[in-house]
This record gives sequence, C-alpha cells and structure tokens, in this order.
Amino acid sequence: MFVGEAPFQSASVPASTRLLHALAIFAVLAVALAFRLPRLDERPMHGDEANQAVKAGTLFDKGVYRYDPHEHHGPTLYYFTLPSMWLSGAKRFAETSEFTYRIVPALFGVGVVLLAGAFARGIGRGAAFWAALLTAVSHGMTYFSRYYIQEMLLVFFTAGLILSGWKYARTKSLRWAVLAGLCLGLMHATKETTLVLVVALAAALVLTRVLGRLREGTPLLPSDGIRPVHIAVAGISAAAISVIFFSSFFTYSRGPLDSILAYATYFHRAEGQGSAGIHDKPWFYYLELLCYVYRSAGPRWSEGLILALGAFGIGVALGTRMPGRVDCGANAASGAASCGPLLRFLAFYTILVTAAYSMIPYKTPWNAIVFLQPLILMAGVGAVAMFRLARWRPIKGLVALLLLAGMAQLAHQSWLGNFRYPADPRNPYVYAHTSTALMRLVQRFDQIAAANPDGRHMQINIFCPNGDYWPLPWYLRAYDRVGYWRQFPEVSDAPMIIADPRLRDELDQRLKDRYQVEFHALRPGVLLLAYIRQDLWDAFMRTRS
Repeated sequence: MFVGEAPFQSASVPASTRLLHALAIFAVLAVALAFRLPRLDERPMHGDEANQAVKAGTLFDKGVYRYDPHEHHGPTLYYFTLPSMWLSGAKRFAETSEFTYRIVPALFGVGVVLLAGAFARGIGRGAAFWAALLTAVSHGMTYFSRYYIQEMLLVFFTAGLILSGWKYARTKSLRWAVLAGLCLGLMHATKETTLVLVVALAAALVLTRVLGRLREGTPLLPSDGIRPVHIAVAGISAAAISVIFFSSFFTYSRGPLDSILAYATYFHRAEGQGSAGIHDKPWFYYLELLCYVYRSAGPRWSEGLILALGAFGIGVALGTRMPGRVDCGANAASGAASCGPLLRFLAFYTILVTAAYSMIPYKTPWNAIVFLQPLILMAGVGAVAMFRLARWRPIKGLVALLLLAGMAQLAHQSWLGNFRYPADPRNPYVYAHTSTALMRLVQRFDQIAAANPDGRHMQINIFCPNGDYWPLPWYLRAYDRVGYWRQFPEVSDAPMIIADPRLRDELDQRLKDRYQVEFHALRPGVLLLAYIRQDLWDAFMRTRS
C-alpha cells in the first residue's frame, strides 16, 4: 500500500495506486475542510485581524489601496478578499462579517494541504499522503488557517514556488518557470519576510548541489538543459506580478518603490528594537511552542509527533547515500530510504528557515507555520521511513497504529484549539488576543445606540494615546461618527466615550456632562473605560425594566 512506499517512486506506477492516492488525498481534504470552515465567525477578531479587515474594507468601499511600508504588510490578502466580499452580497464594508474575511486564509490553508499531496512524485505517494494528513490536522496549520492575516498565503505561495521550481528542474518546461516566477512575486507581494525565505531557499539549493558533488560527483552548476531565457522569464514574471499588486494595479506609482524601502523598517523590527521589543522571544520559542506547552489548568499541548517525524525525515534525507541518478529507490541493505535532490533540498530548507526564524528576536506564534509546512513534508518522509524500517508485517501494523493514534491526538488538539479554546490564553497559539468579554462592550454600543435618537449616527470618542484600541474599529464599522484621538479635543463630551484608564483623572476634569462609567476588558491585562452619558444610560435602563 502506498502509505509505506519509499520516499520516491519510479516512473512506473500502477493506475490503481494512483487512484488510491487520489482518493486518500480527497479524504484528507474533507478532514482539512472540517477543521477550517465551521464556526469561522465565533472567535473575537484579533487586533491584527481587525486591522487587516479595515484595510480590505477601504479597498472594497472606495476602490483604494496604498501600501504602507511601516505596517500591515503586502496587498495580496486584501485583493484576494475582494471576491469573497462580492460573493457575500455585502454592499459595503459595514455589512461584511468575520466569515467574509477568514474564509480567505481558510481556503489557502486547504490549498496547502493539496500542495502537500502534489509533492507525491517528488517525495513519494506515501510521504505525500502522511504530509497532507499532518497538514490537515496540525493545530498550528488549522488555527492560522482561520486567522485573517498574511501567513497562510505566504506558506501557500512558498510551497507553490518549491513545487513549480522542482517541476521545472525535471521538465525544463517554460510554463513551470513562469509559475515559479509568479509564486515568487506573490510571496513578495504578501509579506516582507519573503526575503528571509528566498535567502534560505537559495542557500538550500547551494547546499544540495554541494552535497551532490561530494557524494555522487554531480556538477556544482546545473548543465542538464536549464535555459537562461527561462530563468529570465521567471524573473520578469515575479517582478511583474509584484509591481501589479504594489502599484494597486497601476494606480499608485510609489508602491513598488516603498516595497523595497520597507526593508529598512522590518530589519529594525527584526532586531527587537523599539516597540517590537514586546515581541522579543528566546531562540527556542518556536521549538518550545511545538514541543510542549502547559499553562495552568487546561490541556497539555504538543505537536511533538511532527517534530519527531520531521527530524527523522531530515536524517533520512541527509544521512543516506543517493544512487547515481535523479529518482530514488529503497536501500534494501540498510532498510532506510535513499533520497534525491528534492528531499535533500527540502531537508536543508527546513533546517535553514527554522534556524533563521529562531535567530530573529521578533517572534509571534503565527510565524511558526512558515517553517512548520516544510517540516511536515519531512515528517511525511519520516513516517514512510518508519514503515520501511519495520520489516515484519506485525511491526508495520504497530507502526500504523501508533501513527494513527498520533494523528488522532493532533486532531483532538486542533478541535480543542479551534472550537473550545479559540481565544483562551491557555491555547499556545492565542497571542495578545481580544478577550471574549469585549463582546459585552460591543453589545453595549448597540444598546445605547438603540436608546439614542441618532441611532448608529451617534458620536463616539475613543481616547487611547498609544493607539491600543484595536479591534474596536472593526466592531464599530457600522457607526459613521467615531473619533480616534491621541490627544483630547477642545470638546471631549460625546454620547459614548472609550478611554485608556490612565486618562481617567484628566478626562473627568474635561467632561461637562454626567456619565455612567464601566470597565471592559480589551484583552488579558488591558482594560478600557466606557463612559455612557447619563440620559442615555437611564433610557437604556428603562428598556431593560
């Protein structure tokens, strides 16, 4: 059966095996959809998600997008959200829902599962199957597939670049060169950390060639039909798609230049200086996140199975001798699997990109999926290698049971993380997340608006000098008179006021009207004051009684 096949099959594969592999990938696809699509609108919007949604809303309402080299990252997320907005039936940003936005990374997350299966000819059908299944149930991959930020798009385009680059190396077809260029350009138009990935990809390619030279005597420079004109066309394709997005489809000429100048800002941030210091983490933060996390009462979290299988797969890829040909077979003498250049490349890339992200002081949990995806591909290789080491059928059966038990643990963990603890700090991927208690404040806005003759046209003043009020702009998207102030205006009174608690004494001196004051949680450790004008509060209370 293909689940225990060598990491690379020969070209002759029975039709029944190909059909079985396709059916298995479709079954895995159903699992992926089950973890990514349901209840997308239940978790409160994270501040970063809200920020991205407001940018997309501006594009939807006004048809305007301007790349900001200091924040928000690249434009692909917003433009790929437009079809979802059109299909939702919403006429304007205020009518959209969380589902409208989160469905975009969710579908890209499903695409990453399909791409894992598409590596079948390169890493073997068995390895591709296990990699696809691991991608479908991984807590990190499922959780951030439901997060409206750029990471899942970046992972998808990077996997597409690797796959199309490998396809070009095998076929020398111009179409694969163009597709590789488009994926590279889309990576650049998605997030600035593309530079880190490109350096890691280039270094992995060099190391693969060097290792091939040392072990098999293959030439350092490729001499097997790669045409410079194809590489040039790939580069032009990458530049063209990047310019199209950053220029807002040729309506903003400065965008492409800003996309280059932005690296000064992000190099500074990566060093952990300035405001980015709050995200400074030790080098082992990501490995610890995947290995084991336990925070007070609650589940114990671990994706250690992926780490262990991935490490074993890397050992298989780099620790065995490859026959003197491109495709690979099994080394019967050792019981391990031999590997080709693609496996070596993936192994080197996984090591390099993990090391690069670990060395950068600036760390957030969603960055982990960038190296988790290639690690999962190597985990698929590791899973198949375990089958090949188990020579007897009873041992193979035991290996299969252990792997399926591990998959069940990962699936249960993903269910907990996505549907039971989606905004709970005990979830290792919940990071500075909006408190579910903020929904009480969102409800209060609507209650006071209902008691106000102006309805949702009532004035709301928000006083947070450091700008720490997100995701309120998302939840106030239907209100058209909201002021966000970094300093007090001449007249501070309004039907409702939201303020940083540290401003209370000064604000109380400025206000002329009488107010009912409440405390509300923005996120763990961060509170907001809500001032409700007394006449509106009284009117609201009369409706309650």
